[in-house]
Amino acid sequence: MAALRFALSALAMALAVSACGSTSRSREQVVARPGVVDAGELAFEALDPQPLTAGACGMFLWARSAGEPVFVMAAFAQPPEARVKLQGRERRLARSAAEGATASGHFERQTYTDGRLTLTVDVTFDTARRIVDGAAIERGVIRVSDREGWETIIPVGGLVACEN
Repeated sequence: MAALRFALSALAMALAVSACGSTSRSREQVVARPGVVDAGELAFEALDPQPLTAGACGMFLWARSAGEPVFVMAAFAQPPEARVKLQGRERRLARSAAEGATASGHFERQTYTDGRLTLTVDVTFDTARRIVDGAAIERGVIRVSDREGWETIIPVGGLVACEN
């Protein structure tokens, strides 16, 4: 009897959660396009290579699109900014907040904005994999908020590297 009540409670919770996720806002069906990662109203395009100058450190993040990795973000420690490519043009966003463990001038949680677009990057550095002049990223996400307050989460992977 207790197992039946638990199963019914779990079913009711699942239905309530799925109902919350499907109400009030309908999005057009997104068709996967190679080299593009759709994030709600935004489409992240593949960035061009982002070379490092001597002494500089960068965080480089890839997401998946149509099964292929797409280079979607480069962030730099000096000056503290991120670069993304949206609607055919590269945008630079200043770092507005940072917290957590660090690796080569980058933090586990960093927020970037240009006043119109805000991205929050959450990563976990892989301390078990040693990289000379950098760090592997075990897992990560980019969080993008749209004008209506909806948040899109993009799973990413990548690394932090320094040019010495």
